[in-house]
Amino acid sequence: MSIPSLEHHTSNWRKYLIAGTVAVLLFIGISIYIFLRRGYFDLYIANKVFAGVAFLLIAIVLLIGPLTRLYQVFDGWMMYRKELGVLAFLLALLHSVISLFLLPDHFPFAYFINNAFTTILGILAVIVLAFLFTISRQKILSRIDHHFWWKMQFWGIRIAGTLIFFHVFLLKWSGWIQWYVKGGSSDLLRPYLPGASLIIAPFGLFVLGVRIVELAMPIKITRIAVPILLGVYILWLGITAMWHIN
Repeated sequence: MSIPSLEHHTSNWRKYLIAGTVAVLLFIGISIYIFLRRGYFDLYIANKVFAGVAFLLIAIVLLIGPLTRLYQVFDGWMMYRKELGVLAFLLALLHSVISLFLLPDHFPFAYFINNAFTTILGILAVIVLAFLFTISRQKILSRIDHHFWWKMQFWGIRIAGTLIFFHVFLLKWSGWIQWYVKGGSSDLLRPYLPGASLIIAPFGLFVLGVRIVELAMPIKITRIAVPILLGVYILWLGITAMWHIN
C-alpha cells in the first residue's frame, strides 16, 4: 500500500472548483433524468439526487486509485480525491438531514423503524465520512502521523463505501425486481424508464470489479480487464434501458 505525499492532501480553491464541477454535473444529469421519468422536481427528488451524487463521488474516489496505477492518463486525478470525498460527505450528510427531519410525509417515524437496519447503515456511513473529514482538516493533519492518517483514510473510505452500497442495495433491491417484472408505477410520466438507482448502483459494482481484478490479476491483464468491465456496465445500462420499451 503506497502512501501519496502530503501534496495530494493539501486543498485549495482550484481543487474544490474541479471537484465541485464534477459534483454539479452529476447533480444536473441525475436531476434531468429523474425529472424526465417523473415529470416533476421537488425536495423529495432533490434528496434522491443528493444521495445519488454522494454514492457516485465515493465510487469515483475508490476508482481513481486503480486507474492511476493502471493508466498514466489518470494520474492528475489523484490530487482531487480528498475534495471529492469531502463533497460526498457533505451531500450524504445533507441527504441524512433531509430524510430524517424535512420530509415527514415520505419518511415518517414508522419508516425508520421498519427499515432500522438500512437506516443504521446509512447513519454509520455518514459518521465514518465525518471522521475522515475531521482528521483531514489541515490543523489536525499537521499534528498526526502521516502513515496513521493514510491508514485511516484507506480503510475509512472503503468502510463508508461498503456501508453506503448495502444501504442502497437493501433499500432498493425489491423495487428493482418489481421494475424488471412489472415496470414502473402508473403515476410516473415515463414508467418504462428505470429508476436512477438502477443506473447508479451498478457503477458501484463496476468499481468493486475493478478493485478485485486489480488485486487478483497481473497488471497487464488488468489493463485489458478494466475496459471489458466498463463494457459490461454499459451493456447492462443498455439492456436495462430497453427492458420495457416496446
